[in-house]
Amino acid sequence: MINAIRISMKNSRIGHINMGQWNLGLILLCVVLLILTACGRSENRIVFVSDRNGNSEVYAMGDDGSNQTRLTANLDIDSEPRWSPDGSKIAFVSQVADRTHLQIMDEDGSNMVVTALKLGSAWQPRWSPDGNRIAFVSDRDGRPDIYVINKEGENLLRITDSEEPEDLGSWSPDGVWLVFAIHEGENPGVYIRNPDGVDLIRLTTTRDRSPVWAPKGDVISFYTEGEEGTDIYRVDSRDRRILGLTGQIYDDSLLSWSPDGKRIAFVSIQDDNLEIYTMKSDGSDQLRLTRNGVVDMNPVWSPNGKRIAFVSYLHGDAEIFVMDEDGSKQRRLTNNGSDDTWPFW
Repeated sequence: MINAIRISMKNSRIGHINMGQWNLGLILLCVVLLILTACGRSENRIVFVSDRNGNSEVYAMGDDGSNQTRLTANLDIDSEPRWSPDGSKIAFVSQVADRTHLQIMDEDGSNMVVTALKLGSAWQPRWSPDGNRIAFVSDRDGRPDIYVINKEGENLLRITDSEEPEDLGSWSPDGVWLVFAIHEGENPGVYIRNPDGVDLIRLTTTRDRSPVWAPKGDVISFYTEGEEGTDIYRVDSRDRRILGLTGQIYDDSLLSWSPDGKRIAFVSIQDDNLEIYTMKSDGSDQLRLTRNGVVDMNPVWSPNGKRIAFVSYLHGDAEIFVMDEDGSKQRRLTNNGSDDTWPFW
């Protein structure tokens, strides 16, 4: 009997240990799944702006056009929505009368935060790579300058103090620099500056626009207005070496880097019409993706670099489409007789 009890107790302890190990494994699996879900929330979701209800509001949908959900509901004109790097929040600007406010909300539209910006307007929100800060342009002090604020909408810091309006580009991949352009006045060009407001470095001296840092490395792409058209260039932030990418007589602009930094999507007017192209980061292998005979614009890469979302006027109104990186499998995602714009993956 005693031996039987000992055996029973031993088996019970073994069962208890196994059950505990199983529970621990289950917990760890759930944690991993939650982390993967949180990190990949925007992988298969697109945030965009639509005026389908009579006013420009922020929406989100699956990358197949499913589950189109309205996230904002106000009398303001909302635009420029951007996912945070982890996909848990969205920054956007909202126009009230003649002013635009920077706002932050959770991915489902809840917990709306109007930033501490009390004066002037704000636009061009750009999340830092770690998701803790947002850079943006504001004229709160009388002229457009660049500011940084934390994700809670606090701790406002002025980064630039220029007499000329600035065009905010993006953060460097490591979050150490902000790139912006000045295309007016006596000191035009592409500049970089530390987000703490120090170490201002001028990289170019031409009237450049829309600088975008490559996802990897030290290269910055931008476009500039020449005598015969608008062309795309790249500059190395270390040695300031400049390389022309689209030396044509056409207007090339609205560029977007692929996540791996190997290709650039851009818009070009080559048949008296805006169409979308891609090219390698050195300007070679230029490939036309759209041939719709209408305006196609605003290409945005998916996080995995396999697809591109864009805006097309193929059916009259601005609608959001998606296609594979080679231009195949073009598919319309929105269809409601209104303008759907500002897609961001």
